[in-house]
Amino acid sequence: MKTTPSRGAACTYFFILFSLLVFSPSIRCDEVSNQDLREGIKSLLFSMGQIDVKLERHEQRERNMGELVKRALVQLQKGQRQFEPMKGTFSRLDERVSQIESMLISRENAMTEQQSKLADALEAILKMTDGGTKGNGRYFVGKGDLSEEDEDLGHKIDDLSDNIKNLRREIAELRSERQTADVSTKEILEQTEKLLGSKLGVADEVMEKLEEKLVNFYVTSASTQSPTASNHADWEHLVTEALADIRTRVYDMNPPAKESLDKQFVKDLSKETLDAIQDMKLEVLEASDKSFTKTATRIKETHDEIQSSVADVLKTLSETTTSAESFFEEFGKRQETLQADVAALAKIDKMLLQTADSVLDTKRKVELGVHQIAQQVGEIVANSNGDLNDTLTKRFDALDETILDNHLGSLANLSSKIETEISQVWRQVGIMYQEISSSKAALDRLQQQTEAYVNGTASTMYSMEGKVTLITGRMTEVDANLNYLLGRLSLVTQEFNQIKLGLGDALDNIRSSFMTVQDKIKDVGPGPHQIPPEELEEGRLNYLAAQ
Repeated sequence: MKTTPSRGAACTYFFILFSLLVFSPSIRCDEVSNQDLREGIKSLLFSMGQIDVKLERHEQRERNMGELVKRALVQLQKGQRQFEPMKGTFSRLDERVSQIESMLISRENAMTEQQSKLADALEAILKMTDGGTKGNGRYFVGKGDLSEEDEDLGHKIDDLSDNIKNLRREIAELRSERQTADVSTKEILEQTEKLLGSKLGVADEVMEKLEEKLVNFYVTSASTQSPTASNHADWEHLVTEALADIRTRVYDMNPPAKESLDKQFVKDLSKETLDAIQDMKLEVLEASDKSFTKTATRIKETHDEIQSSVADVLKTLSETTTSAESFFEEFGKRQETLQADVAALAKIDKMLLQTADSVLDTKRKVELGVHQIAQQVGEIVANSNGDLNDTLTKRFDALDETILDNHLGSLANLSSKIETEISQVWRQVGIMYQEISSSKAALDRLQQQTEAYVNGTASTMYSMEGKVTLITGRMTEVDANLNYLLGRLSLVTQEFNQIKLGLGDALDNIRSSFMTVQDKIKDVGPGPHQIPPEELEEGRLNYLAAQ
């Protein structure tokens, strides 16, 4: 703003010089060319360009401030959107837990009904076998006067009762082995519960994988055949063979030639015995068929090694012990591997607590470990017997309660954290709003100053425009009078030469007159002295001529 008035003053000064040159022929000055005027106009345009650049800078700053405010608002909206999917995840988790709970409850009810029916059928079979064996023993003991063939028949019947007792003992041993397997499976379930309780961060994925494993397990178990069908057929075949052997021996012991009362009694007794045995056989077969049909779904889930051990128990006791030992050895190895995996997971938990900054990397490792453990647990459950379902229902009930409690606690903690974070965000938003308001006020002041500056610049430009128009008018006049000016300049040079010659002559005359006066002047003291009027007039003319 200071450059423009100085340029205008310079232009006015040049115009005054031109006017003096035109109207005072006795005064000589430098000539002002069109180049000087062009430079003055260029400087004026340069100052206007600088003003435009400053205005553009101010506008750019305002745009940058608007972009910053827009980005901050977008960041806040993104932060709010990140918390929206959490509601859906919690609702899906609740639905899955409820579905698993309902499925386990229905499974538990079905298994309890099957167990009760199986227990009733087994008790009925045992009562029938006990009653038949005791009655036959008492009856044959009371007949002390029988022959040797009758004694052999009694021994055969006693052997049959012994076989039935051995079968009961083997069933009791099988039941004890299943109880030991239940204890081991309970331990595995406790470890699995601890593992799942410690991994609440990945509960959603574990639930999905468990659902898939349970569905696959039920599908594969439903597709397999009943493991005891062959055993039942073998047992029936053995009983029929034993009964056929007894029947042949009874017929051999009753020749047609003998018709005594004892032989007839023995024959009647053998017939009654055969009828009773046949009835017992039919009842046992019917009860066994009913019990096996009711318990087919439960027996088909039995472990493969337990199936082989049950089949071997019906054949030989030695093979049963060896297969059971191999099964428990393998089961112990798998349990050791599971314990090793649990220890590894405990170490991973410690690392997670210590290394909170690397949560994403450790989360991936934990997911991989949990996936492997879920596969191993699924294999163990698939290879173990169907009695796991009873304990699974109880454990999963407790697991549901713990998961719900932990999720409720984590939800409360998360909600509190979200509230604190949102409060901090709102505080930052308030601070940002204050800063934006202050910056807005500063921008308003700057805009007012800019408007005042632009208005002043416009007024100065208008005044400069008027002056430039005047200068252009004067320049046209100067161009019109240029020839006249050149003629006058030639006259001025001639007059200047004449003046110079006259001045030289006058100086010579003054010097000579001064010398004469100096000679004439007497030493009358320091003065002041009165100068004659003639000398005063002559000195004034000489001074004017010298100028």
